[in-house]
Amino acid sequence: MRLYQKVLLAVLSAVLLVFSFKDKTAFLAWVSLVPFFIMLEKSNLRQSVGLSWLTGTGFFCGVTFWFTTYSWSFWFPIIGFLSIYFIFYGIAFYFIFSKVKWHYLKAALVSCVWLAGELLRHRTFLAFPWGVLGYSQHNYIAVMQISKYTGVLGVSLLILLFNLSIAMFLNSFIFNDKKPSGFQFHKGSSNGQARAKSRSILFICTISIFAANLIFGAIIPGPGNNKQPEGAELKVALVQTNITFDDKYEKDTSVLIPDKYNDALYFREDTELVVFPESVIWGPVTRDENKSFYEWVKNTAKTENLHFIMGQIIWDENLNYYNVAALYDPGLKLLGMYRKIHPLPCAEYMPYPDVLWFLKFMNIAKLNITPSKGFTLINYPGKGNIGTNICFESTIQIISQNFRKNGADILFTFTDDAGFKDSSASADHLVFSKVRAIENNSYMVHIGNNGISAIIDNYGHIKGKTQLVKKEVLYGSVYFNDRKSFYSVNKEFLLYFYGVATLILLAAYICIHLTGKLKNRSYPK
Repeated sequence: MRLYQKVLLAVLSAVLLVFSFKDKTAFLAWVSLVPFFIMLEKSNLRQSVGLSWLTGTGFFCGVTFWFTTYSWSFWFPIIGFLSIYFIFYGIAFYFIFSKVKWHYLKAALVSCVWLAGELLRHRTFLAFPWGVLGYSQHNYIAVMQISKYTGVLGVSLLILLFNLSIAMFLNSFIFNDKKPSGFQFHKGSSNGQARAKSRSILFICTISIFAANLIFGAIIPGPGNNKQPEGAELKVALVQTNITFDDKYEKDTSVLIPDKYNDALYFREDTELVVFPESVIWGPVTRDENKSFYEWVKNTAKTENLHFIMGQIIWDENLNYYNVAALYDPGLKLLGMYRKIHPLPCAEYMPYPDVLWFLKFMNIAKLNITPSKGFTLINYPGKGNIGTNICFESTIQIISQNFRKNGADILFTFTDDAGFKDSSASADHLVFSKVRAIENNSYMVHIGNNGISAIIDNYGHIKGKTQLVKKEVLYGSVYFNDRKSFYSVNKEFLLYFYGVATLILLAAYICIHLTGKLKNRSYPK
């Protein structure tokens, strides 16, 4: 295969990967990496690294382009950082494809390396999981149900194995190693026929696993199949304020007040909890600067017998700032508060400034938010415990998983994506909350300042949502339940088991390979 053909395949994979994250073309994920793997199996080390970087850069440019709405100058470092993962893939995959002869082991090793990269992108303080393969399938509810056992990376594993088995199958039958100028059916020797047979078996096995997962996901009963949800019901009203930063912090807080539901009431008569988005006010509700909003909340909560939960920025006497979510009863007594654990690096705080001094040019934080150290639950009287994500936290699996494992009966996400205007950022953010709901078998309330706000059930069905950049109120019912998923309790145990099994298989391969070399070695008499 000539270099220009490899370049075309690398670019094709990047394009297919980008379109895999569009709702109407998400099915392309199942073939998006086929050109990439075909190209890698026919490349040397230098080509593998360069072409992998090309694929990764094109892919991440496409799936993070929404960031340019906020800042072009910070978008380029993000692309540079993410493309390092594909450079790593190129190096690792070259050695796997060129050194490992067992096709099943080859497939297992490639998938483990890929999953290690995606897991790392969920875990570190610089976590940025945009482009993780599993999220592309969020609208295919049946496919996503495996997330209850493996997390979203289980879906990534299925996609990866599907693509890899197709690529290996095609490489066995179409590409002739002896004739790099053309695409020809490879007749080959008996060894070539054996290779083609084993790759065909791998392809059939992968198709079977995919079909089994699809059937499993389709037959799981859930609210989408008209089954009554489990747990205590709570009637909520999500207030999407749709205000700019200047309006929120520099003008009268009356801009936060929604329009009345009717002449007599601000909210529907059966509403129990009113939900406001992230950081709608600064300081205590009673602060003088919040007077207009405070007077309205006080009167409305008492008159309509409502609980309120809202995002706030608070600080202590040492001027340590915290991004919090707070629950108030109808008398505005504070019932519980959660302080954000994972502020957004460079936007809300500068992590490890002495170590990461070279990233200070990216620090655009207006405040230095202090990270909290505890997964504090908020108890709603008579209903159960609320696990809270504030903004970026919903993209990080371990936060929702820890809340659920430690007793959360429902999950909330508070966010403010106003800085990204009408870009795809808000829709992407909703996808993360949707997947967290599926993974943890939990209802999710996703409330955004400028949208998209939504109520999501524990199977990933969106029960109601708002429009982007529109001031409105969304009404609906959510349910508290304590039936945790396997993933909530065990994290990625099944994927770790898969990784350990792969390492054992690799050790066996190395032993057999070395033993064979020793047997064939001739010694002088």
